[in-house]
Amino acid sequence: MACKLVYVIFSSSELPDSKWQEIQEDITSHLTPDLTGCEQSAPLDQRIPKVESRFLAPGHVKELTITTARTTPATLAECTTFNQQSASGQRLQQKHNIQTVLQPAGLYSLHSSPGLAVFDMDSTLIQQEVIDELARAVGLYDQVAAITEAAMRGEEPYTDFETSLRARVALLKGVQTSIWERLKAGTITFTPGAKELALCLKQLGWKTAVLSGGFTPLANWVKETLGLDVAFANHLVADADAGLLTGQLVPGAPIIHGEKKRELLLQLAAENGVPVERTIAVGDGSNDLPMMHASGFGLAFNAKPKVQLAAPAKLNGSTLLHVMHILGYTKDEVDGLLAKGQAA
Repeated sequence: MACKLVYVIFSSSELPDSKWQEIQEDITSHLTPDLTGCEQSAPLDQRIPKVESRFLAPGHVKELTITTARTTPATLAECTTFNQQSASGQRLQQKHNIQTVLQPAGLYSLHSSPGLAVFDMDSTLIQQEVIDELARAVGLYDQVAAITEAAMRGEEPYTDFETSLRARVALLKGVQTSIWERLKAGTITFTPGAKELALCLKQLGWKTAVLSGGFTPLANWVKETLGLDVAFANHLVADADAGLLTGQLVPGAPIIHGEKKRELLLQLAAENGVPVERTIAVGDGSNDLPMMHASGFGLAFNAKPKVQLAAPAKLNGSTLLHVMHILGYTKDEVDGLLAKGQAA
């Protein structure tokens, strides 16, 4: 069985056909022997017998399907190592001012069947970090940010997500529960393309979920607004009579940290009868990495630099709708799905 690889290549500016040809030639000539099954000195047509290409978005996004001489399928980990972590893969992207996502063709073909898509919330589906905005709205931003920064540096006692979360939540004692409506009305904004991506996946029959280290009032609102199937987030205790937060998390409720996100992805896949290889996970933070690596395909979207290096794939862009191209859909197909969904 020949080894097939699929590149999805993104350019923020529209490129002429001559430039796309140059990029294609550069990519094929720089694939390493472990991916081609031949020494670099072997003739190109021996290392790469076949290259097929098509535009997913004319001038901006192109798909290359490369058949190599290797006789065993490549893994996603091998694709990640070459495309994101090797000097050659990084130089190629910098040279042409492009972004590339590389997948084994077998995995890429699975995206055409309905699966399970799970998303982080903060700085992924929405453009803000909720706890920061919550703290800012009530004049506690500096105190909350200090704990966040200490946790990121690994300083005691905030060396794990749960400890730092509880410390930040404690600062919210006495905050009015009406704060959620204030945030929805004037602070929280959806990431461009989030609504359209959710609509496309729904039209295709995908199950969708938001898995958030934030809080249920906003996670449930995001779920309902985007039409997602399920939401998991942290539960805050509120004094209903006084209309105030108590500064505590609901006893016994699960903490949605990185490992819990991984568990939830596997649980949702099993509950919905979706093979793990037909799951995707999209996030931006280090606590999203466990679910990215547990899924069939994990994507770091506009993520922190260390997360981009550690994720199975990465993409920095202006719209989440670009995920549809990574799944193999053309602009015309995406437009058709949106029209169908908006007419329903």
